[in-house]
Amino acid sequence: MHIKIKNLKLSRKSLFITVACFLVIAFGITGMNSLAASKKEPDRKETIIKKMSVTTIPAVEEDIPVSVTGYGQANPVYITEISPQVSGRIIEKHIVLDEGGIVKKGDTLFKIDATDYEIDAEKAEIRVRLQENQIEQFKVSCEKDQGRLTAVKQNTALAKSEFSRLKTLYENDRVGTLSAVEEAEQSYNSLLDTEKSLEKTIDLYPLQIAEAQNNLADAKSDLKTARLNVKRCIVTAPFSGRIKEASIETGTYITTGTLALILADDRTLEIQVPLSDKDAFEFLGLQGGQEEASPLTSLQQIECRVETVTGNVFADFPATLHRVVKYDSNSRTIWIAVRVIQEDIGNTGISLSLMDGMFCKVFFKGKALKDTVKIPASIFNSDNTVYLVRDQKLKILPVNKIMEDGDHVYVSGEFQSRDQIITTTLANPIENTALDIINSDGQTVLNAATANAGEA
Repeated sequence: MHIKIKNLKLSRKSLFITVACFLVIAFGITGMNSLAASKKEPDRKETIIKKMSVTTIPAVEEDIPVSVTGYGQANPVYITEISPQVSGRIIEKHIVLDEGGIVKKGDTLFKIDATDYEIDAEKAEIRVRLQENQIEQFKVSCEKDQGRLTAVKQNTALAKSEFSRLKTLYENDRVGTLSAVEEAEQSYNSLLDTEKSLEKTIDLYPLQIAEAQNNLADAKSDLKTARLNVKRCIVTAPFSGRIKEASIETGTYITTGTLALILADDRTLEIQVPLSDKDAFEFLGLQGGQEEASPLTSLQQIECRVETVTGNVFADFPATLHRVVKYDSNSRTIWIAVRVIQEDIGNTGISLSLMDGMFCKVFFKGKALKDTVKIPASIFNSDNTVYLVRDQKLKILPVNKIMEDGDHVYVSGEFQSRDQIITTTLANPIENTALDIINSDGQTVLNAATANAGEA
């Protein structure tokens, strides 16, 4: 009994402790809730997204005419080395026969002493007259001998008849003497020999005349050469132009074939320009394979212009694409010859605007490129991308570089109608960054040149 009462007391004590713990916890939770309910909540701030401001240009796709550029040196088309065709002492030369001197067509460049050649011409004239006289003599002699031959033949016939008569009388009738017969025979034989000799002489006349005519032709040829050598002593300019080189002086002896001077015509200049096969075949429209250039397009249809880029000298000329010079399959380069025709300055044969040796820049107008966007070269990235504003966010767009023309680059890519190309320089751009476009009035919201796209 005593044990039961003791256990009952312990159970009541445990129950009391448990209830007390629950009451403490309940009062604690109630107190915390009251404190929390009595605390004033702070005001909520609206989240502000920081945007980067940029300047842009519209991405306009259009058909753009291509201009292919090349470089080359201007050289005269007509240039000649002048050498004398006769030897002799120079007795006179042109007053401006120095490097850079200007001469006109037909001007006397220099003279060679023609005394010896004039003597040779006089001798040749004498030989011609002698041959002509000899031919005339042969013809007169032939005519005379033919007349003599007729008379000799008649006398021969009479002598033969007389000889036959005397011989018949002496042998048949014993009339006359033997000596008379023999004398008649001698006379007949003598006339017969004369006849045969004349016939041979007459037969030789055509051969002698032909030989004399051949000698006359040789003499006339020598005379022609001698007279031509006299003329060759005076050397004239074959065209108007500039003395490129000159190496003669008055009083010096010059031999045949020695280079005396070089004459260049600066009115027509040619520039040979190397172009890549892509520029030539794709942009200019020349037809032909890469292994062998065989352009079929009319070259005159391709417009081109030439600018001088030598030092401070500048000039602009219309030019003509003249021909395709060659194709180098190793470097995949095609060489095109361009010609510039200048007007004379005071009919001097030279223009000071474009001269021999000047370095030139040549512009070729090619066919139009379809759906091409022109952008400043400064905003074209080295990884072949450009930065766009699309849906107010930054977009990195891969593009294809078609060509470069001075400060601009022509590109193509998957542009959309509302795309704006960013012209502001960006540092560490991140795609999908929120952007603000600076208005055309120049109002600046944020200096994008110093902004970091990662701050979005």
